[in-house]
Amino acid sequence: MIFRENRFLEGMSIYRFLINIGVFILFVAVMTVIVYKHVSKRSYSLKLKKSVFILNEAMRYVTTQPFEEDDGNDIYYWYLSDALKRNLKSFECGKSNRHKNKACPEKEYYTMNGKATMSELIYKKGIDIVVDDKLFRVNTPVMKDDPLIVIMDINGGNTKPNRMGYDVFVFEMVNKEFVAMGMTGTLYPVTNYKFYCNPESISKDELLGVNCAYYALKDSKYFLNLKF
Repeated sequence: MIFRENRFLEGMSIYRFLINIGVFILFVAVMTVIVYKHVSKRSYSLKLKKSVFILNEAMRYVTTQPFEEDDGNDIYYWYLSDALKRNLKSFECGKSNRHKNKACPEKEYYTMNGKATMSELIYKKGIDIVVDDKLFRVNTPVMKDDPLIVIMDINGGNTKPNRMGYDVFVFEMVNKEFVAMGMTGTLYPVTNYKFYCNPESISKDELLGVNCAYYALKDSKYFLNLKF
């Protein structure tokens, strides 16, 4: 009987040990996924800030140019495009060698919830320039008073999700400097268009996500609250 009891207790101990090992492995796996998602979301914030820095660097060159008093946004467009191409280590998309750079856009961009394509009011025609694997799409103003808008794809054109408010953000030139869409003076200030940055929205509005750059730069937990 003693021998049998020892065998029984020994079996139970091994069984409990294996259960504990299994629970530990499961815990490590779950925590690894959580940490990975946290770090991944944090990287979006860093990429956005780096993209803003690049755009500001380009504008630093632009402001040194000899502008006339009546020069409009159409002139700024050419100077900005030239600064991105010539003053920064960059790659221009849309040419015969486009396939050589995976950051160039090849697919459509979508709204924040992915239910519609991005509005042509934001980008219809312009120039696509890659700097440090980040895509800058400069929309061409038709008239001098048309808004000068830059769309940033902070992780490149061929990397998902390609959705406004996630990896695609909109900036507009106001008073000769670029500011996040959503700020006062932009086309869609959050004071009037807060509903355009609602990740829970099921709307098919083509502008959904247009002014999320405002919140992404202001709120340190913005990316952590998004569901990728």
